[in-house]
Amino acid sequence: MDRKDFDRLLTAGDFPPVLLFEGEEEYLKQTALSALRKRLLPEGMEDLNETLLDAPDTDRLIAAAETLPFLADRRLVVVRDHPALVGRAEADDTLTEYLTALPPATVLLFYCTKKPDGRKKIYTTIKKLGGIVTFSPLRDRELTAFVTEAFRKLGKECDERTADFLIFTCGTDAGLLLSEAAKIAAHSGDSPSIDPDSIRELATPSAECTVFQMVDAVVSGQNERAFRLMRNQLLAGTDRMYMLSMLLRQFRLLQHIKIMQYEKRSRDDIRAALGVPPFAADQYVRQAAMYTNGQAKQAVRICFDTEYAVKSGRLNQEGALEAVMLKLLALRSRA
Repeated sequence: MDRKDFDRLLTAGDFPPVLLFEGEEEYLKQTALSALRKRLLPEGMEDLNETLLDAPDTDRLIAAAETLPFLADRRLVVVRDHPALVGRAEADDTLTEYLTALPPATVLLFYCTKKPDGRKKIYTTIKKLGGIVTFSPLRDRELTAFVTEAFRKLGKECDERTADFLIFTCGTDAGLLLSEAAKIAAHSGDSPSIDPDSIRELATPSAECTVFQMVDAVVSGQNERAFRLMRNQLLAGTDRMYMLSMLLRQFRLLQHIKIMQYEKRSRDDIRAALGVPPFAADQYVRQAAMYTNGQAKQAVRICFDTEYAVKSGRLNQEGALEAVMLKLLALRSRA
C-alpha cells in the first residue's frame, strides 16, 4: 500500500498488526510514524507503551511484543533496520511464524531507512499480511501543493509557479523542502509573499539544479561561469561520475525536445512527456532552441561516449568531466 492507503486505514483504525515502512521519502515516513503513535498511544503514556529496538535478536523482539500495554489498548514496538530485511542475515523460522500470531494488543512496525530486500522470507511474510507501506517521493501537483502549504503554515503566500521554482532548485525531498521554506520565510521579513528572487537568493541548489545551470551557461556561451559552477560542485563533494550522468540526462532531455518539436508536438504535450515541473519544462525548451537536431544529438554522444569510456576503464574519471565540458563548449561555439 502507499501512504494514502495507510492514512485511510489509520483513520479507520483498521490496519495490520505487522507493518513495514519502506521507501525513499524519509520525512513522510516519519510523519506516518508520528500519526501512528498519536493513534495508538494515549497522551502522557507514550513512553510506557512504546518500545524502540535496533537490530534485536528474536527473543528480545518477541519479549517486547508480548509485553502488555499499560493503561492503553495497544502497545507499539518499532524495530529499525532489522538485519533480516536490510542486511545479509535471514530471519529464523521462530520470528516469521510469530509474525502471523501477534498478540491483539501489539502493533509491530519494522522501520527501514535502507532499502529492504523483497526476496527475504520476513519481507514476503509481512507482504502476505498486507503490512508493506511504501513512501515514494511526492510528484507533480501534489509536491507543489506541499510547498505552498508549507509556506502558508509559515505565514507566507506562495503561488504555484514560485513553488515549482523552489522544487526545481532544491529537489523533491520533502524534509529538505520544508527546511528551505523555513529559511526563506525567516529571511523574508514582513513581506507577506515569497517570490522567485527570494528563492534564487536564499535556496541551496541541488546538484541536479547546478548541472542545469552549467548547461545553461554552456548554451549561453558563458564558459567561465560553466567551469565555476562545475568547480564549486566538485568542491562541495559531488561525484564526477554523478555529474557526468546528470549532464547526459540533461542533453537527452534537450534531444527529446528537438525530436518532439520535429514531430510538431504541442508545448503541453512536450511538458507532459518530459515529466518535470512546468517551470523546468519551459527552461529546457529554451535551452533546446539554442541547438539544431544534429548538435543536440552530438552533445548526447559526447556525454555518453565519455561515461562509457570511464566505466569500461579506458578513461580515468579524473579530468573526464572537464574534457566533456570543453567539448560541449566547443560544440556550442559552432552553433
